[in-house]
Amino acid sequence: MKALLRFPSERKLALADCPIPAPGKNAVFVKTTYSVISPGTEFTQAEEARASLLQKAWQRPDLVALTLKHLKSEGLGRTRARVENHLGRPMPMGYCAVGRVEATGENVTDLKAGQRVAIAGMGQANHAEWNQVSVNLACPVPDAVPDRKAVFATLYALALHALRQGETSIGDQVAVIGAGLIGQLVAETARAAGALVTVIEPDLARRKIATRETRAVGFAKASDASQNRFDSVFICAPGKGNHRLIDDAARLCRDRGTIICVGDVTSNGKRKALYEKEITIRQVRSYGPGRYDPNYEQRGEDYPLGHVRWTIKRNMQAALDLMADGRLDPTPLITSEIDFADIADHFANGQDPKQLATLVRYRRADNAPLKPPAPSVRTSVLTHDHLRVGLIGAGSYLGGGLLPLLQKHPKVEITACCSQSGLAAVALSKKIDGLRMYGGADELLEDQSVNSVIITTRHDSHAELAAASTLAGKNVWLEKPIAIDRAGLDLLRETTDRLPRQPRHIFMVGHNRRYAPMAAKLREVLPTGVKQFHYRVRITPLPTDHWLHHSDQGGRTIGEISHFIDLIMSLIDSELKELNCHWIDRAAGDSIWQLRFADGSMGEISYLRGNRGEPKEVLEVTAPNFSARLFDWKKIRVNGRIVLRNWLGQDKGQAAAIKAFAGAVTSGERPALMPSIEHEINLMARILTAANTTTAQTPN
Repeated sequence: MKALLRFPSERKLALADCPIPAPGKNAVFVKTTYSVISPGTEFTQAEEARASLLQKAWQRPDLVALTLKHLKSEGLGRTRARVENHLGRPMPMGYCAVGRVEATGENVTDLKAGQRVAIAGMGQANHAEWNQVSVNLACPVPDAVPDRKAVFATLYALALHALRQGETSIGDQVAVIGAGLIGQLVAETARAAGALVTVIEPDLARRKIATRETRAVGFAKASDASQNRFDSVFICAPGKGNHRLIDDAARLCRDRGTIICVGDVTSNGKRKALYEKEITIRQVRSYGPGRYDPNYEQRGEDYPLGHVRWTIKRNMQAALDLMADGRLDPTPLITSEIDFADIADHFANGQDPKQLATLVRYRRADNAPLKPPAPSVRTSVLTHDHLRVGLIGAGSYLGGGLLPLLQKHPKVEITACCSQSGLAAVALSKKIDGLRMYGGADELLEDQSVNSVIITTRHDSHAELAAASTLAGKNVWLEKPIAIDRAGLDLLRETTDRLPRQPRHIFMVGHNRRYAPMAAKLREVLPTGVKQFHYRVRITPLPTDHWLHHSDQGGRTIGEISHFIDLIMSLIDSELKELNCHWIDRAAGDSIWQLRFADGSMGEISYLRGNRGEPKEVLEVTAPNFSARLFDWKKIRVNGRIVLRNWLGQDKGQAAAIKAFAGAVTSGERPALMPSIEHEINLMARILTAANTTTAQTPN
């Protein structure tokens, strides 16, 4: 399919080929008929895409600081790969469209194939021939509303949410500053709500459109309007860094009036008027409650009607109903209409200040390929001279960590890729000649030229994808964790039991630390007999909206702790007899894990939040007349003397792990250092048991 994408690394917008996405469990698959260009937001995004690296750094100092942090800890090579991966990933354009449902996810019950829907959201309702959209961002379109009007439902939802923030009601005196597209919609919805509307806009043509009804009046500037009489003032003009907008709005407000910042407005002004009138300033966060909540937008969890009356979807539905009733009509706001094939040229020509809404129309031909059936058990030849790899998932870890190492290996050929949205696959296709892009894992697994897969998706999908890949006859590299619950482990056990015994089938979990040169050095110098391991792992808190916080991902600790347990197990030639977990704060991940081995050796992993600047990993090993200290994968001291140092940054073993995987696949022989799938399943089972059977520890 075609989609309009921003390519930050190339500083351009382009209509690019993308894989058609497969519908997720909580999503609908929509064939687009119309989308609408919101000029203020989207031309700003286009300008950002064309900005130089220096301009981007100026706009995002937080990312610059993060890059410098990685440079200090990981070295130039790895940091450069991270930056190139971040800049190389294209970003979609658009956030309001309409189309027809072609397929639904298994958890979707209120929408069905063939139904017309208005769709919303950046990254979901894109300027693209097909879109995968969360069920909570797709709203049924009444028969009385044509697609050319329904496409505005998202924008109307934003205007309705703005009115609710202003608590606008019948008879209110309302001023709207700025009559661009959003200002026009706010003025129209305010009139529909029974408010008396005054529009302040210097452009005469826009002012005439906004005041096309006799109940509305317009002025060229705020000073022309009567002062001290408006219940609410909506700032819909671009005002980033412009303090005068707040001052103008304050003068227009009555005593204890409300200023609502709808656009990108610097929400501060002179104190005098704000103080004397006790004015309230409110922000509008997009289309309504649910925005930026991953549980609502991605997992399809709705808010109870009795607690949250107006969500994004309910605002969209209200707008569609008002259009069906004739009380809202976006038709006068359509100032141009283009074919989807011409959309890149439209942005390249720059923003026309006379334009309000540009309608984008799509081809009606129904020529999309059907989703292929799930793979059955195969007995394909698993050994080859080269790894012909299919990448399932292409996030930051793959792109910034594994990919550069895979590309350097002489026996690895990356031939295919699929990712959740398809955009990461598009980015990889720019780096790898001939890469085949697929819309989902099922399609990739049908590719008989792929003999091995590397799975780096979100944790809840690991077990299912690994099982499907194994049944499809592929060698598997699976990033940790192997599973996040008992159901996933049972699925993997059943899969291995179903397979004909294929000794050459390689299944490897990405526990790369056991392959690191420093781990090899420790194995070389560690004495025999009883040893004590103390592994201090300090974690940095994740953003509150990070996907690892989702309840269906198992939690950060379950996703990562096997790394550190596996490393200790690889350093000792003795059976793990006991594993215990003591939770300090399970929500945050703070925990202490204790290990006991058959030879009497003990281990402790303190997995806790750390202070800024503190090293993430420090492993100390002690025994009679012996001590060793591995410091953040940069150096090892043995009995006080440095025996190995990485001058160029950290080496946590990814390159050596890829070498081991490639060697195992091409030779058909599993190296001694590579655990079996049965070992990995049993280890994860013990981790889950320990995590779920211990009593939480509460600090005094």
